[in-house]
Amino acid sequence: MKDQKIILLILSIFLIILMVTGCDINASESSNKSLTVFVAASLKDSMDTVVKQFERLNPGVKIILNSAGSQTLRTQIEQGAYADIFISADERNMTPLYSENLVEAPKTLLYNKLIVIAYKDSSINSFMDIKNSGVKLALADESVPAGKYALDMLSKIDADYKGFKEATLRNVVTKEVTVTDVAQKVAMGEADAGIVYVTDAKPFSGKIKVINIPDKYNVIATYPAAIVKNTKYKTLSSKFLDFLLNGDGKKILKDYGFIMKG
Repeated sequence: MKDQKIILLILSIFLIILMVTGCDINASESSNKSLTVFVAASLKDSMDTVVKQFERLNPGVKIILNSAGSQTLRTQIEQGAYADIFISADERNMTPLYSENLVEAPKTLLYNKLIVIAYKDSSINSFMDIKNSGVKLALADESVPAGKYALDMLSKIDADYKGFKEATLRNVVTKEVTVTDVAQKVAMGEADAGIVYVTDAKPFSGKIKVINIPDKYNVIATYPAAIVKNTKYKTLSSKFLDFLLNGDGKKILKDYGFIMKG
């Protein structure tokens, strides 16, 4: 009888150890399926949809998005903020991270183009109208990829129409830290017009007019993506990048208006 009690006690202790160990293993596996992805602000809406699809196809995986201007995200990584993947809206903010050995070799993910958007009740109907006296123009700051691209575009137009860039810049009433802030300013009527990416117009349909810019003057924005060197989950990071480059993620991004590679 005494031996039976000892055996039961040992079995009970063994079962408790199994339960505790099992719980720890599950918790560990769950935590191993979480990725932190830094994405340029212009990707926010599309990446929300991408993440939902990736998480649906990969039960237990959690993707945490940190969306901001590429220059802000780059600074955060340089200052030690944890990220598994960085997707920039330009190479200007990716190349230094690669040179500093903070990210692996970047891959070109997609491209984007610029447009002029105008408040629905404004008199602006042509991209040339943004130079007109009295126009209130919103731009992204030059430190923001979209701001630098906009200045490049104005310079190209100025080569054919002297004085266009100077006259247009006189109309700037605000310089925003993200391109999505530019779109919001125009949609709310706080600015008559703004220069944003093609993909920034969709959320504000009905509130703005979309004015295309001829290819001759437009600027192609290149979005590189890279795995951050200090990632704890390189295999999962590679899987997510492949999902963007070749899987359902690529189709979703294309549906949002981005120009996909290949």
